[in-house]
Amino acid sequence: MKFLAKCDKDLLALMQRTEKRHVDFLVDVLTDDGSGRLALSSSIKDLLIDARHEAKYSEEALCHLLHEFQEFGGHSVMNLFRSAPLPYEAIVSDVHKKLNGDDSKTKSREQKEREIVLGLFGSDWSTLRDRERWERTTETKVISGFFYLNQNLNFDEAGLAQGLSAAASAAGFFALRLFPAAAAISSLAVVNQSMSEAYRMTIPFVSQIAYIKMLSESQVKN
Repeated sequence: MKFLAKCDKDLLALMQRTEKRHVDFLVDVLTDDGSGRLALSSSIKDLLIDARHEAKYSEEALCHLLHEFQEFGGHSVMNLFRSAPLPYEAIVSDVHKKLNGDDSKTKSREQKEREIVLGLFGSDWSTLRDRERWERTTETKVISGFFYLNQNLNFDEAGLAQGLSAAASAAGFFALRLFPAAAAISSLAVVNQSMSEAYRMTIPFVSQIAYIKMLSESQVKN
């Protein structure tokens, strides 16, 4: 009997009905495009990379993928004292706060997921290429905590977040790429290295999960 790593059951069910290419993206994020991460064992990395080449992900592979993501989400020695991985909702809140989103404590998980997707990807979020989404979510200024969701969102009369136009969103990220190197180094110097490494994984990972959910919802509506 194969060992099934502990993970969020709702996320597991989502992954099992998700188009494989979207899960491939998550595997690439977790394994850093196959090069590996310090906190990721070589055996799990190899298992996930092998699974990526299969026609379909097994339950075992998906459980390991989500377990490692939830472990990374703790990004501290506190993981050593947990009997279970950090809940997905807690990681979403952490990412929302890292992106300087407003009212992280009071907003629903769905609201935070929507703001993360639209704030980072703009109104053309559903057609933005995988590589561009990954690059936006790992910009130095984003990882360093100098990205502000509300500056990259519009809100309708009901308070529902709307993404900026494709041009405005792209312009904002062009500005991020001009973020002075000295400022980037200074800001990163005050961030714990393990936390910085974790955000390089958790921000794109959460963004992709939220993106998958929004895609699914939009397809149902259509």
